[in-house]
Amino acid sequence: MPLEGTPVELPVPLPGADCEQQNIIKPRQTVVDGCPVLPKLQCHEVQMGQAARLIWNFKNPEGQPINLQDCVSNCSSTTSQSSGDFDPVGNPGCGVVLRMRELSGYDPVNDPIVQIDTEVLDMSEGIVRANILPDSIVRFPGIYLEEWSFFAPDGSMLFSNQCCTFVRRGLFGVNSDLNFRNVGPPTIEEIRLSVRDNSGADNMLIDDVEFDSAEIIQAVMRPLQYWNEIPPPLNTLLTTKNFPFRELWLQGIQAYLFDIAANHYRRNQLAYSAGGMSIDDKNKEQQYIAASSRMLQMFQENVKAKKIEINIAAFSGSLGSPYSGLFY
Repeated sequence: MPLEGTPVELPVPLPGADCEQQNIIKPRQTVVDGCPVLPKLQCHEVQMGQAARLIWNFKNPEGQPINLQDCVSNCSSTTSQSSGDFDPVGNPGCGVVLRMRELSGYDPVNDPIVQIDTEVLDMSEGIVRANILPDSIVRFPGIYLEEWSFFAPDGSMLFSNQCCTFVRRGLFGVNSDLNFRNVGPPTIEEIRLSVRDNSGADNMLIDDVEFDSAEIIQAVMRPLQYWNEIPPPLNTLLTTKNFPFRELWLQGIQAYLFDIAANHYRRNQLAYSAGGMSIDDKNKEQQYIAASSRMLQMFQENVKAKKIEINIAAFSGSLGSPYSGLFY
């Protein structure tokens, strides 16, 4: 006999996203306890091979939007006069200019600065949009530095903002060289999965992700800096586009993420009592320091062993490897 009961209410489906707008990429703003952290570095997340167009909102050092009205008016009412080339990359005209380059900067010959045209979408709020990113960026997974600048009619730069672009690895827009089809950093999703930080549902106490894109980018960069700067030196300085040792890289990323978290808990710990209840929810520094130290020791030992192996192989010869062209 069927039982009668209150029918289950199904969730109301959300309106569908506009397909044509999926390549318009906006950076996420870090929010803590409902308050946006306006001065913090932001990151555009782009899929490999995507015809991406980046959106940016100009801000002052306090994170407030910049009104471009007067600046744009000066460009349209004044004849541009330049005293000469601004720098070897080019001579930007009056208005908004975007430049990009691989973030580490270790290989300036193969990773030159790229200049991309832009347009102003909302002058009062300082919102601008770049043209489609070139293949030299979206077809090569890695992390790229962005600098959005406004140039006056006389060719001087009035102000600029910096942020980053994270180009995820994928299966479209792949390189013809098979040795470079699986390079580039672990994706943000892979990094989050490795530390169980996928969403607020994974973090019941904070109801949000613990690490934002800016922190993940720093954690991706620091293992590279360690690799390139400790002895023995190797002929090639590696970048976010060609570091080949994936497990090694992920170990370093996890170690530095845990170190970032430990700094947060050390700075914000405050035990207090109220209404007969004691609260000390930020007392987690030691756990994160222990996890960071364990992962960092493993990472550094593996880096040392790998660099010694490569150095000895370069001296005495070795068997072929798909990564040999990166070092010899």
